[in-house]
Amino acid sequence: MPAWKPALWGTGQVAIQTYRDIPSLLLLFYMTQLLGISPAVAGLAIFVPKLLWSTTCDFAVGALSDRYRDRFPRRVLLLVGAALAPVALIALFIPPGGLEGEKALHVALVFTAYVTIFSIFSVPHLSIGAELTHVPEEQSRVMGWRTTFLAFGVMMGAGFAPWLIQRFGSGFQGYQIMSIVMAVICSVALILSFLGSREAPVVRSLAAKSGKWEALKRNRPYRFLLAAFFAQMIGQGAAYATLTYLLVFKLALPDPFIALSISVVLTCTVQMLEQPLLVRITNRFGSRATFMAGSVVYSASLAWMGLGPPGSLVSFYGASIALGMTNAITWQSAFTRLSELIAQDADRHGGDSHAGFLSSLFVAGEKVAFSLGGTALAGSLLSLSGFVAGKTEQSQSAIWGIALIFALTPAICNLAAIALMHRSRHAEDDANPSHGGIQG
Repeated sequence: MPAWKPALWGTGQVAIQTYRDIPSLLLLFYMTQLLGISPAVAGLAIFVPKLLWSTTCDFAVGALSDRYRDRFPRRVLLLVGAALAPVALIALFIPPGGLEGEKALHVALVFTAYVTIFSIFSVPHLSIGAELTHVPEEQSRVMGWRTTFLAFGVMMGAGFAPWLIQRFGSGFQGYQIMSIVMAVICSVALILSFLGSREAPVVRSLAAKSGKWEALKRNRPYRFLLAAFFAQMIGQGAAYATLTYLLVFKLALPDPFIALSISVVLTCTVQMLEQPLLVRITNRFGSRATFMAGSVVYSASLAWMGLGPPGSLVSFYGASIALGMTNAITWQSAFTRLSELIAQDADRHGGDSHAGFLSSLFVAGEKVAFSLGGTALAGSLLSLSGFVAGKTEQSQSAIWGIALIFALTPAICNLAAIALMHRSRHAEDDANPSHGGIQG
């Protein structure tokens, strides 16, 4: 497989990560501090579209892209996303009027359209990546490019976007200008990914031989991976949603949005530089073992940042570098594992593939878990800690509540993920007894 192919395909991850990170990191803060909506209500307005609608869209896009794969290539949906994603992103930060309930309803409706468009391009993008090659060493290289551009997407959505907001006043104007700039970046990235996916192989639809739920039922290692990743994303979502609050209220950093931008640049630079090493580590020790080890050190990095001393930029930036190194390990190994399991299932069943459906489950699980942790859970815990929306000064219980949500929730979730991945070894042995299990 030529090197340019996974690299150009991977550019789509810039759009996916930017499109995911902006609402995950900024929307709850925008709703509570600028629109004056309470954390619990704001969290509910964000979570309900993801829970009740986004998963349905993911399944529909995945199943339909499998069924009509021969007549309607998945890559065409990347162009649809390039056209629609900018509109939804800009609309999300057009401030509504009215009372608290009316504002929350407005955001919920716009966010419903937003997550629908996200499904249209995020599910086929991941499916294409899983089908580019069935060679294990090349799979880790494909996902290495994905993780590299994921880091660049984080740099855009969680680094450049907050900088733009603060640069233009941290008010409504700042959010609107940010959304326009980010919309252009997302569109360009999806167009480039479309161009890099033009030689993705056409595989036969498994629908002619067995149902998609049967493919899920027989693939026990995949189900363990899905559950482990779901648990991990709940914790990561909680950390993302409370990060801005952590910088403003707990760490009390000067120019918190600037500090956040510098932190993200450090984190993502480390992630991009370490990718060649991570590919070798994953190939050497296996994706399962690498995921488990990465989850431990990732939890430690979040605890360092969340419980660090107030006002210390040195501690905060040091934790940011550690976070970049460890977060990349979990993402690289998880998505390498996904590609391996999809390819192995297809190989064991005559070359047929349910990549679209299995990828849609993974994307849906990621988004629901991230939203569950980042809006419903974080918003509820913030309210329980005594956080008051719109206030520039918070009580000590609210401040320590922010720190504990950020530091401890991911650690608990990662412990659950490690336990699930440890148990998955038995499922892997059962799935491939003639070869002594699946590597890693």
